[in-house]
Amino acid sequence: MASHRTTARAVLLLLLIGVFTQTANAAEVPDVTAFPVVGNVHYIDDWHDARPGGWHEGNDIMSIRHQPAVAFEKGWIEKWSHASGAVPSCMLVLHGRSGMVYWYIHLNNDKGPGNDNDAGCRKAYAPGLRYHDRVNRGELVGFVGDSGDANGIQPHLHFEVHKPSGRPIDPFQYLNKAPHLLFPKPRADLGDVTVTLKGSTVVSKSDSTITVKTKRVVVAPLGLDFANRRRVTLSVPAEAVVARKSGGSLTSADLSAAREGDRARITTLTFTPTWKTQRALAGSISVAKILLIG
Repeated sequence: MASHRTTARAVLLLLLIGVFTQTANAAEVPDVTAFPVVGNVHYIDDWHDARPGGWHEGNDIMSIRHQPAVAFEKGWIEKWSHASGAVPSCMLVLHGRSGMVYWYIHLNNDKGPGNDNDAGCRKAYAPGLRYHDRVNRGELVGFVGDSGDANGIQPHLHFEVHKPSGRPIDPFQYLNKAPHLLFPKPRADLGDVTVTLKGSTVVSKSDSTITVKTKRVVVAPLGLDFANRRRVTLSVPAEAVVARKSGGSLTSADLSAAREGDRARITTLTFTPTWKTQRALAGSISVAKILLIG
């Protein structure tokens, strides 16, 4: 009997190992993800490029210091500080609901706008983000920097994609498919947001919409102010306040006064962030105020 029980346990263990292996191999990056950096970026497929420490196991997303980093998919996070050199590397690991795992490396370690290395990893992560916290797709998780062995070079996010087994795969095709967001989603407990588009340029208008090229995006209550150059079409309700600033004077206006090429500062109505508004689909965000400049 004992030998039969041992055999049964061994068979069960082998079956469980087989099921786990099949599950691990079956896990895939979801069809819909969020590009992991919000705003101005540049990247190429530098997967497996030769590096001093070995093969490059991810893609470097070149960006700007303090640019927001967001969750690629829904999951839970681990925060890590890896002290392998003179400047510790601040990193984050996102365990996706799909079973895939994503590494965010070289997060910010600077207090000010320059490379001061004075913050440790205190300014690497979204305020209030804790170890093992669950996050939603597109939610703010951290900030781009140059910590670790990237110290002193162009701030960027080294982004890796791993199978559940730990095997890294090339992120490039998944980055190419991921939508770029207008703004990061705050934690659920922070509630609604108001977005201000600073330094925008008017592209066109209709009776009830305005299309602008953005320059900087401010998000309250997150306290974010970051570069993000893209085209956005916003809905302009009848009650929206429109004014023009010329020289030192401010005069009331309406949407018809907007001209192509005008500089504009646009503040939205306060709204609940959704996947649609984060992608800034045409007309999904409504304007509260438009200040035309010039």
